[in-house]
Amino acid sequence: MHRATAAELEQYAEQGFFVRPGVFSEAELVELRLGAENVHAQILEAAARADAGPIDQVDNQKYQVVLGSTIKWEWRDDLRAVRSMEPTGHLDARLDAMIDDARLWAPVCSINDCDALSVFSDKLNVKRPGGAPFPWHQEGLYWENGAEDLGSLVSALTCLDDATVENGCLWVIPGSHKHGNLPGLRDRGVLGALYTDVSGVEGEAYAVEAAAGSVLFFHRDLVHGSQTNRSGRDRRVFVVAYQSSGLHRWRINARREVRTG
Repeated sequence: MHRATAAELEQYAEQGFFVRPGVFSEAELVELRLGAENVHAQILEAAARADAGPIDQVDNQKYQVVLGSTIKWEWRDDLRAVRSMEPTGHLDARLDAMIDDARLWAPVCSINDCDALSVFSDKLNVKRPGGAPFPWHQEGLYWENGAEDLGSLVSALTCLDDATVENGCLWVIPGSHKHGNLPGLRDRGVLGALYTDVSGVEGEAYAVEAAAGSVLFFHRDLVHGSQTNRSGRDRRVFVVAYQSSGLHRWRINARREVRTG
């Protein structure tokens, strides 16, 4: 039950991703959005305290560790928003429970041909109206120095809101995962090496527009990115990266097995 179909596995192999629509109901989404906003509010409150940790700036990106989560602030100071928080499951039980939802992990078991998984990472991305774009990149390039089994990593991205071109949905280059790690950009500061140079990548960029409650499963080397949120609506997603069972979480000296029973 919930395992990937033969057609989904074929698309994953050829294009590096597939989407399942309507995985979560509107009633479930109401609770998940409350969980996302609860996490965001906790982090904003903690970051405003006098004893909050320092903000590190690399190029135009601002990072801070708050409540055990590495956060990335929005580029625009006036938004006063966190664009990504990782991990976040420990800050809200509703998000933590998602990690163990068979609708997320069972398709990954099919992709990896296994019966057990552990968590590599869980992340909440929030793109408020006016939220900045994120350049083309590959997850594998970020993760290769911290993963104990890079080849087993598969991401499951749940849309908490309708994802459209207007509100900054994810774009992918189908088939780009077949090239492995691709060269980074030159003359783009410290972080440029982590942004993919797509000048030599074949394939047409594809906007993954999906209704709230849909789940995108994608390969660690799939080239993807997003554009500015030009709408008046939020674009929130919760992403779980699964890996082989028994391994440590990314940058955390702890293991988190997926509860499949």
